[in-house]
Amino acid sequence: MASALDETLLAIADPMRRRIFEVLFAGATRVGEIAAALGIDGDALSKHLAIMESAGLIVRQRGEDGEIVTANPAPLEIAAKWINTNRELWTMRSQMQDSSHEPGPVERQ
Repeated sequence: MASALDETLLAIADPMRRRIFEVLFAGATRVGEIAAALGIDGDALSKHLAIMESAGLIVRQRGEDGEIVTANPAPLEIAAKWINTNRELWTMRSQMQDSSHEPGPVERQ
């Protein structure tokens, strides 16, 4: 079973899904408007939306004029926290390695 972090990272790994998310920054958008904005057919868009919905990145609702999609950026916070924590750990590790490779005082004979 994939974790929420795994699902989020997998969902945003695809450039088209990142573009969909960017379209949704403007607010709730009809599926047809997303498809038109990105030049993608309905079947392909539906597959992308299903992955994004599974990761919790979007919410889909049936409206009178068709399906409406809204972004939910909350799962991105989980990914951002993981990335920031690991960035800090790698920075500390790099600094420790750099300091252990510094030459000591030169010995005179």
